[in-house]
Amino acid sequence: MNEPDQPEHHGSPKPEDLPRLYSLNGIGFATFFGSMLAGFFLLAANYHALGMKRPAAFVIGAGITIFCTYFMIVMATVGPGSLSPAVGPGDALPINMTQAILSNIGQVMFLLLITHLLQGGMLKTFKEEMKGDYHTAARSIFVGFLAYLALASLCLILLSMLGLMPDASPNDLAT
Repeated sequence: MNEPDQPEHHGSPKPEDLPRLYSLNGIGFATFFGSMLAGFFLLAANYHALGMKRPAAFVIGAGITIFCTYFMIVMATVGPGSLSPAVGPGDALPINMTQAILSNIGQVMFLLLITHLLQGGMLKTFKEEMKGDYHTAARSIFVGFLAYLALASLCLILLSMLGLMPDASPNDLAT
């Protein structure tokens, strides 16, 4: 009696059958060039590529919430409506590049920590054991920047609808 041919089942799919994911480095670069919104978008894109829709939606929602909170804190502490001594007598806000760079580095470190906690083991297994491929860093930066533009616009619209944006007149912006 011949048994029907059973296909061999391996523990993992072939590398060419795997989706491409964004690496920890790619997420870090996207965050540096596009803010933490871009990093959260790429985290969600990884979950989505793996068919994990609920975690992807959660990461996007949490990312928008965290970014909006961060934006409100920054605007309250150094923005035009703050009591910060950085605001001059003409309400002109000088840009402190040291603060801007440190803030950006803080965002990258925060997102790398979140990525490591949420997907670190998964990304390591994906690359080392499953031999999967990552998207290039250039693609991560580009997609991250586009995600930032879209999600930041959404956050600004949301903050404006809730009346949480500081008032600024065209005269304030011209000085």
